[in-house]
Amino acid sequence: MMTFSSKLLVFISVLNKGARKSKILLIVVAFSVSISLFLFNSCANQGVGPSGGPRDSIPPVVITSIPASGQKMYDGKEIVLTFNEYVVASDLSNSLIISPPLAKKPEIKTSGKSVIVKIPEDLIPDRTYSVDFQNGIKDYTEGNVLKGLRILFSTGNQLDSLQIGGYVLDAFTHLPVPNTLVTLYTFDNDSVFQSLKPDFIARSNDEGFFLFDNLPPDHYKLYGLTDIDKNLFYSQPTESIAFCDSMITPSARYIAQTDTTNGKDSVSGFTEFFPKDVTILLFQEKTYNQYIVSSKRETEDKCLIAFNESVDSFRVDLVKHIGEKNWNEIEYSANLDTVSVFIVDSLLAKTDTIFLGVNYLATDTLGNFKARTDTIKMLFNRQINLKDKKKDLKPVNSNYFNFSSNLVSSNFDLNKKIILEAPSPLKDMEKQKIGFYEIINDSTKKEIDFGLLSVPGSKRKYQLSVTLAENTKYLLSIDSSAICTMSGIPNAGFQSKFSTQKADFYGSIILSLKGVPGKGKLQLIKYQEKGDKEEIVRAADADTLQRTITFDYLKPDKYVLKFFNDINLNGKWDTGNLTMKLQSEPVFYFPKVINVKSNWEIKENWEIKSQPIKPKKIVDESKKEEKKSGK
Repeated sequence: MMTFSSKLLVFISVLNKGARKSKILLIVVAFSVSISLFLFNSCANQGVGPSGGPRDSIPPVVITSIPASGQKMYDGKEIVLTFNEYVVASDLSNSLIISPPLAKKPEIKTSGKSVIVKIPEDLIPDRTYSVDFQNGIKDYTEGNVLKGLRILFSTGNQLDSLQIGGYVLDAFTHLPVPNTLVTLYTFDNDSVFQSLKPDFIARSNDEGFFLFDNLPPDHYKLYGLTDIDKNLFYSQPTESIAFCDSMITPSARYIAQTDTTNGKDSVSGFTEFFPKDVTILLFQEKTYNQYIVSSKRETEDKCLIAFNESVDSFRVDLVKHIGEKNWNEIEYSANLDTVSVFIVDSLLAKTDTIFLGVNYLATDTLGNFKARTDTIKMLFNRQINLKDKKKDLKPVNSNYFNFSSNLVSSNFDLNKKIILEAPSPLKDMEKQKIGFYEIINDSTKKEIDFGLLSVPGSKRKYQLSVTLAENTKYLLSIDSSAICTMSGIPNAGFQSKFSTQKADFYGSIILSLKGVPGKGKLQLIKYQEKGDKEEIVRAADADTLQRTITFDYLKPDKYVLKFFNDINLNGKWDTGNLTMKLQSEPVFYFPKVINVKSNWEIKENWEIKSQPIKPKKIVDESKKEEKKSGK
């Protein structure tokens, strides 16, 4: 029996015997045979699938560039890059950086394997331009991004090559800030940063690094900017900024080196640029354009007023109820941007509608402080809509209030203070009305003595001062109607049973300090690999006289140490101010992660040095140990 291949060969042989058959027919038939053989073999070997080969992971390669990188005397009106494959301009209109900056935005288009940037204006004579494409070009098929593409050319007969490079870091966390506009001016006047386009621009990459490498000899003022409105200068308070304290004069020096590796002396070298790695710290200025964001009457005796920023001055008055005295208690949120106004007058609290005159400091159009008063209507509906506004309306039960606390049923931390909290300010909170007991067994309990202190800034939160024993059961209770709010509402009964943690569950850090630059705060922060959000676990005051600080009763976890120099001694970290030429308060990080383990005491030495700031790099040595052990 003839095979398929044999039949094809016979067919071709018959065709060849016909001398009148044209050569074109033979070529067509031969091509058809080849395709048939390929398809036959593919179908016959069904156990082995066709392979597409490895995925292309190579970014596009530049074949030609107009102008060529390093070209002088260029007077063209467009930049044309041709690649070895078809490309896509991925958001290039936003990522392209041409420095010195153009007055108008260039037109960008792709044509097959080329990217064309049309320059809409005459270039500055005798000036070196840099064109940074960032990550704006990728191949058409696989999307491989071409990173770091940058060309230099000159409109004059020389190529300027002085450099200023460095990092943009967040002033509070020292983390790199990518995609920040970095600008250079040849004026030592901060007003130009707020009104004029810069002489040169660059943009920070993912590591926060920026580079100007096309600079002529001159003196420069360096700034950083999150350019929200894309106008290349600082024009609105929501933009974060950075600035150098003084002018920068770039320079270069050729370093000659003698190579003797081949037995013959040969001289080579390299150019070293100065200054090296200039770091600027990005911050957002504190603005005083204060206004009320929202307001509501949460309960009959509680009004919430939220501001856009921390309140520096606040007073509230009744507008239509004249003559009431001591009608309210004020409580501020932790960051002082929300004010709780508690109505402690019982008759006033029963009034459905009240008007409040809120007085606070704001700024006028010239930036000057002035007193401002807003009148707010506070309405309280005494019915709660449970299912539908038209039915199932039920009156609010305000006969009693409920206490809450920070207690948990088991493993309550030994060093944690017990906090009792009422929804409204209290009139007669006395320790004699609180029962605190150690539970010996199901039928026996022992009364424990304790102190009672109000939490600063609040008349509704109280703290029990007591030393808790490890691995012990306790009972905290308050009888019903034992305590009243200032508006006369009594409490519902309260009872909470809880047990404490074992003492050997905790670890501790004993830190020896040296070189503290001033008075400030030492913070113990829960370690996070990204580090962009900081959860403060503990804080302690530290100054130049401080030698040792101990953090005890720590849960097994990874921690980071941070110190900030509280220059204005207000107890918190403060941002910078451009007009006053103030940088943000200095921040320092301990260079490694501290891994706290149960029943373990860790001793560390930290010399806090004022040295050039670099991107935050905190080493987690436990990961190295895990790699060694194969985990």
